[in-house]
Amino acid sequence: PFYYYTYRQPSSLTLSVEGWKGYAWDVRSFTYGPNGTGTGELVDSGFGTAADFQDGRARGKIALIKRGQTTFGEKVRQAAAAGAVAVVIWNDRDDNRKATLGEPLDMSVPVVSLSKEQGSRLQEALKKGTLKGTVKVDGGLTTRQTSYNIVASRKPGQAGTGQIVLVTAHHDSAAKSPGANNGASGVAALLEVARMLAERPIDTEVRLVSFGSTLAGERGPAAYVESLSDADRRKTIAAFCLDAVGSREAGDLTVTDEKGTKSLPVSLAESSGAVFSTVWNDRGEKTGDHLPLTEAGIPSALLTRAPADTWRDQPEDTVEKIDRERLAEAVHVVFSAVTQITDLASPAYRENTAGSQSGKSTESEATQ
Repeated sequence: PFYYYTYRQPSSLTLSVEGWKGYAWDVRSFTYGPNGTGTGELVDSGFGTAADFQDGRARGKIALIKRGQTTFGEKVRQAAAAGAVAVVIWNDRDDNRKATLGEPLDMSVPVVSLSKEQGSRLQEALKKGTLKGTVKVDGGLTTRQTSYNIVASRKPGQAGTGQIVLVTAHHDSAAKSPGANNGASGVAALLEVARMLAERPIDTEVRLVSFGSTLAGERGPAAYVESLSDADRRKTIAAFCLDAVGSREAGDLTVTDEKGTKSLPVSLAESSGAVFSTVWNDRGEKTGDHLPLTEAGIPSALLTRAPADTWRDQPEDTVEKIDRERLAEAVHVVFSAVTQITDLASPAYRENTAGSQSGKSTESEATQ
């Protein structure tokens, strides 16, 4: 199993400052921010680094902190360690205020964010005198979730290339959807590819992975990447990611990667019958199960149908709308592409030199 956290936004989020009655503070929340109320004088705490809190002035007060130099989570942790009762982080730019603490903190206090304009106004007011305020966060909820990746592997005999090819799908679906296409179709194709490869002689390890919690921010692929050693990342020369491949009304079976280029798995899938596309996914978005793999340096291809059907992630995504021939097409493409790597007569491909780098976070919110 692997674990991750989800967060429900607060139902109440306020900042009040004495002497500023009626002023409309445009406060925003931080993902994983705790509930609570903090009342006290405001103090300018710079960028919220350990050095900014060395003078002890923040104890029992609300720390006004500017964005930059360190993560939001570290700013809040340092403020809490210094005895602050709450934190107000103001922006250093005019946009991008969707933010996260990264994870639930072991040491934390209520925290809100302000715009660059309002934060700088507060900072200037503090230079002229004392301000007292209250920060209140209520109704937020952090929940620890458990999910699973299912991993199977078939290794070659004694004489092998020492390389790995990966075939993936995902077994989760949207909350209100049965997930026949967006979920189950990819898993069905994955299982059939596994069956067809079962007795075939190979010289390259084949790993088959069904990811969990992909719709919660690609958590499953990210967890799989984290579980890999640097050596296994380097050895993985291609990944084929099956996603929503069976709908009777979706478009062509397409293949792409994160850059819209013809990497090894993309080229092999195209030569096996998939239509090359430079579009990120079936909705034109930069998302997909392949991204955490790609960001870890593993050459990855997303196989999906574009444009998508109209019932994706809806209650209507049922098994009656799956087309067997379309599933078979996806199976054929992946099986053909994989065997071009694994067959005994095929040469070893060049080692994946990019695979030693660490995976990047899939979190879309800013952490600093």
